Amino acid sequence: MKKLIYTSSAWTGFFFLAATLILCSCHKDEYSPISATKQQRGILLTFSSESNKKPLDDNRFVAGITVFGNESQAQLPCTVKKINGKPYLFFVADLPDAKNMKFTGDQKKATAMTEITLKVNKEKATLKCYFQYQDASKPPMPTASNTSIILESITLDRKTIKRGNKTVIDGNLVLPLQMDAKGKLH
Repeated sequence: MKKLIYTSSAWTGFFFLAATLILCSCHKDEYSPISATKQQRGILLTFSSESNKKPLDDNRFVAGITVFGNESQAQLPCTVKKINGKPYLFFVADLPDAKNMKFTGDQKKATAMTEITLKVNKEKATLKCYFQYQDASKPPMPTASNTSIILESITLDRKTIKRGNKTVIDGNLVLPLQMDAKGKLH
């Protein structure tokens, strides 16, 4: 009969493997966006500067723009769209994470905020996006087809643009940005 002898290196390996398995199973909560059948979360940015009246017509300027969704922790695709001859930078904001929604007592309405990091060349700006969620289904038969989430406003520093007739194009919220001589966004 063979006798098993455990060395300290065997025990160390066992504990290392066990610790690794435990640490790998403890992961950060994953992004779980709220779902809704009707979504209005598109953003159209306009840029103007003292030196260039239409910076979005300049390919080098556009190449220096990145949009990052802080909620999803992912790069958000963006494109330049021309609407009535005017260029806009278009992208879609992250939906709020379901766990960050603030619901009313009857669970029919909720609000939430997400953040987007906009980088234009070396300048960074944080856009705060405020959403409203609504479930218009009627009891006793609630249905998922009557839910909506709408981007109601965007804030940059102290400037807030709210959804209204003059701030929406094709359902997308329009945020005009001004670049000063130093390249800072306002």
